Amino acid sequence: MKMKIRMPLCIIASACLLLNSVDMDAWGRIGHDAICHIAERNLTPKARKTIEGYLGNTSIVYCSSWMDEVRDWPEYRHTTKWHSAYVDESGEPCMGTNFKDGEYRGDAVLELTRLIGRMEDWKELDDSTVAVGIKMMIHLVADMHCPGHVKYPGIKGFKVIYGGNEVTYHYVWDDAVLERVHKWGFTEYGHILGNLSRREVRSICSGTPVDWERENARDCRVIYDWAHPGDVLGKEFNLKAKVLADSQIQKAGYRLAAVLNAIFG
Repeated sequence: MKMKIRMPLCIIASACLLLNSVDMDAWGRIGHDAICHIAERNLTPKARKTIEGYLGNTSIVYCSSWMDEVRDWPEYRHTTKWHSAYVDESGEPCMGTNFKDGEYRGDAVLELTRLIGRMEDWKELDDSTVAVGIKMMIHLVADMHCPGHVKYPGIKGFKVIYGGNEVTYHYVWDDAVLERVHKWGFTEYGHILGNLSRREVRSICSGTPVDWERENARDCRVIYDWAHPGDVLGKEFNLKAKVLADSQIQKAGYRLAAVLNAIFG
């Protein structure tokens, strides 16, 4: 006999608020784990051993979403706006020019660049500072590659119908696409997207984070041609979205490995 379960209105309301949050975490747990897994498979033995030592002898996958988990802690509240990368009308990364009402809003690319410079002297830093730096770098590389976290001037958030629910388009790219198009675990992403040739890896990893974000801005702008306020998104959208999502996860994974190898390898 089937049982009908009635959910209290407060639970339903809370779920709706969660689905429609405009400040969800880029990629969600699966995406961040997948990026870290691809990166981990491409770390040098020296880099992997050093990094794991600072992270309590655990995988970088374990810390992939650490920045999302601590963003509301008083000591890390200043990092709340670091999770997006802002570009100007031409697609050029804004970096330190990202201000609102005279106050710096935060930017993933700028903060990642600062961290890389600081971590080049990691041997001179205390263990906790190095550990936090690693956790931040692995997260910021991922966030700057998420299509929904590339911020273009004049484009504001809007809602669409996806999976039968009204949700923000931002949420579609943060979590929903990965949940619907493959239903993979993070190891499957690594198995399928983590086997590029050395030549392909060199091509993907050439340049700097600023160059990478310039490319992200160019490649991800198309998502605002694929959907508009109130659209019902279905199979046609998913076919296009999964190709872009897979590509961005793949690039982020290899580029994260490149950043960590350059510092610790």
